[in-house]
Amino acid sequence: MIKKTLWTATLSFCLLASGVASAAVDSTSNDDTVTKNLNKVLVDTFKSQPDSVAESVIAGLYQVMYGTEIVYLSADGKYFISGDLLNLKTRENMTEVSQRSVRKKMVDDFETEMVTFKAKDEKHVLRVFTDIDCGYCAKLHREMKDINALGITVQYMAFPRAGLNSPSYDKIVSVWCADDQQSAMTKSKNRQAVASKTCANPVKAQYELGQALGVNGTPALLTESGQLIPGYMPADRLLATLEQAKPKTVFNQ
Repeated sequence: MIKKTLWTATLSFCLLASGVASAAVDSTSNDDTVTKNLNKVLVDTFKSQPDSVAESVIAGLYQVMYGTEIVYLSADGKYFISGDLLNLKTRENMTEVSQRSVRKKMVDDFETEMVTFKAKDEKHVLRVFTDIDCGYCAKLHREMKDINALGITVQYMAFPRAGLNSPSYDKIVSVWCADDQQSAMTKSKNRQAVASKTCANPVKAQYELGQALGVNGTPALLTESGQLIPGYMPADRLLATLEQAKPKTVFNQ
């Protein structure tokens, strides 16, 4: 995944240097034709197919997605805008709204490989990128009983901050490979030894997913709508945040 600052700098340079403006798209064409032509402009420029090109909420301005990175391109292919698109009336960040749906889809693919602490009366599901050696991750886990009691199911994903060749990676692999993952997770968060064990596991893939989503610290919290929230929150604040961030219909389209 290209980091946003690197991507926008590269895009700016390439559009100017390659003369993309000379390959201007006929913006009076129908939407399918414009989208097809903009795809060609992007592929010709970057030798890479975007994940999607679609008209944004502003007529004549198209949203281009590479993973969770978003820029905007004019219908004629001449100009691009890097930055967030805001609705001044509703105060919604439309760029973030689009990113949330993509994050959710990417994470949903890993649902069967998460370590889950399920609430008896489930009202919300919170995905958490976690690291065994993270103090605030341990603090969050110590409140698991309270979190579950509020109707919040927690699904853990692995994100060893020190990288894939580190003791943190080995520890979290042992948790995922344990016969009782929940017990192993709780022991590890309490700084108790967990038997060293290896197996086929999703730790590397989940770590790379976190990087692709922009996770750079733990715990990183992902709401049901796909909102990514960095850092620890106590149980009561978690509930208030999840209530406020309930998915809207647009996220499920």
